[in-house]
Amino acid sequence: MNATTLTIVTAPDRSSATPAWLLLARMEMIRYARRPAFVLGAGLTLAALVPYLDAGEPVDELSMIAPAALIGLIGITVSAQRVWASDRCADAAGSTPVPMATRTLAHLAACLVPFGVGLLFVAVSYARYLTDPPPANGYAALMSDSWVLAVWFALGAVSCLGGPILGVLIARMTDRRAVPILTTVGLVALAIVFQGLFEPLRRIRVFVPWTYWGGPFGIDSDPQRSIVLTGSPHCWVLYLLALCAVAALMALRQDRTWRSPRNRAAFAALLVTAVITCLLAMWTGTPDTIINPLPGDETSWGG
Repeated sequence: MNATTLTIVTAPDRSSATPAWLLLARMEMIRYARRPAFVLGAGLTLAALVPYLDAGEPVDELSMIAPAALIGLIGITVSAQRVWASDRCADAAGSTPVPMATRTLAHLAACLVPFGVGLLFVAVSYARYLTDPPPANGYAALMSDSWVLAVWFALGAVSCLGGPILGVLIARMTDRRAVPILTTVGLVALAIVFQGLFEPLRRIRVFVPWTYWGGPFGIDSDPQRSIVLTGSPHCWVLYLLALCAVAALMALRQDRTWRSPRNRAAFAALLVTAVITCLLAMWTGTPDTIINPLPGDETSWGG
């Protein structure tokens, strides 16, 4: 093992004014950005924007699958592998390893790297949306710009944050290498079941971290008719961010030094916040399914 790798876990110079976790965070962010899986996923994600840069080609909600799948879902495994690698280095460092909580903070900070790419994707997509409004027979034409932004921010950016954070939590709770992959498959299955196609599940679908808010779901007389699903995407964003905070604190609490009464109270408050915002996402906002009065066609899109 070379000296460069050991610098990940060895104690920093005590004379430095920079906190240890911040020093490690910088290194972990760089290492995350260099992971081949992340580089490939980020490259393919940004490449998905190219067709939408041409005039007359509006961005649709389906494009948000790119960052969610190629950065968010892959980030579960990338983060877990980085944590496990850091732990191996800590064991090899002997008597001067950085505490687990400090390393965990650094890995959580590294999750800002994929989040930044997702945020860039959403920003470019939304700017394109503002310059080329959706067609009248699309579902986004029925909703406000802030509604569209909330949906896209959740699907295209928060997903890129939540996936890697979940990977950190998984690595802190188990060393079984198959768990990140199985978790990814499980999340995909949940998204398929609760995507909004099944009408009885539409209201409760928002408890999953990725779901649709409308699209050409169709009606009996028009299979391409666009509709808007129930709920509040603004509250859903808050719910997803609360889930990210819950997962991050759970990862930190794997270090016993973080199991203080104050952190326990913070954890309980975050759980309550997640439950409340999830219920608000279900029962506020759009009360009933909205059907676009205009007929759908193959070019209608979600926005």
